[in-house]
Formats: sequence, C-alpha cells, structure tokens
Amino acid sequence: MRRKKLDFKHKVAAFYTSEYDAVFVENLHVKGMLEGERNGRNTAEVGWRDFIMVLKHHGRKRGCHVVDVDPEDTTKACHKCGVKTKKPLWVREHSCPSCGFETDRDYNAALNVWERGLDKLGVVHSEGTPAETATAVDADEFREVSASRVVDTGSPCLKERAAIAASE
Repeated sequence: MRRKKLDFKHKVAAFYTSEYDAVFVENLHVKGMLEGERNGRNTAEVGWRDFIMVLKHHGRKRGCHVVDVDPEDTTKACHKCGVKTKKPLWVREHSCPSCGFETDRDYNAALNVWERGLDKLGVVHSEGTPAETATAVDADEFREVSASRVVDTGSPCLKERAAIAASE
C-alpha cells in the first residue's frame, strides 16, 4: 500500500510540474494538524511533507517552480479586498461582508495561495498596459494578409524605474 501511495504522489507531481510553469503549495504546520482532536491518523497517512518533497523533485527535473507560501489566513482573507472574516471550518462558503465577494471557501483560499505564490516569485501583472494596435489592410490576389501589429508604448512601471535609474 505504501508503494501505491508513493507511485500516486509521483504521478500527480509529474503531471503538475510538466503541465504548469509554477506550482504553489501552502507550507502547512502538519505537526499541529496531527495533534488536533480530529482526523490525526488520516492526516498522517496522507504524507503531506512527502508529497511536497516529491513535487519539488519533479519541479527541479522539469524546470517548474514549486513555491511554498505562508498558509496564515488563506481561508479567512477575502481574495478581492483582503478583509479577514472569521468562520468555523464547517462553513464552506466565503462571503465577504466588506466587498460582497462570494465564492467557495476552498476556491478563495486557492486564489490567495496563487496570489502569494506569484508575489513570492516576483511576478507582477500590470493593471493596464497602454498599447496601440493597427490592423493590416493590405491583401494581395492570393488572399494573404500581413499580420496585425501591436506597438507597445511601455509599462508605466518600467518607465518609473527607468526615470529613477536615470536620475541617480
């Protein structure tokens, strides 16, 4: 049975690390979970740490980033506005009293883990990058049309950094 579990962990890790460029996992305090009143034996049987080690191994082999993130308040904090809402474990829906965002509790936690993982990797998404677009209007007799072009006017973040570097 132990080999079957290990084989399953390797197969899941191989899939995720070959399918995605980055995998984010919560750095759970497993020892505290084992000492709790409920499901200690089931939690121990899963082998969380072992799975993360297998995941990191496959990530190194395939060039995938496997990032541990802090699990604190991932289920309590609203993904949209960040307001923390205390809720018992049996409540499976996340409903933010501040912004009104409603979703499944686990999905909200996954969004928070994803966001923290991107932050830890240093990936930044611009809210709106200005760009000029132009569609090709030329066509020859064979119905070939040249590709459309996009002229990127640059990210405001990059311009700010360039201005700061130039002033120093």
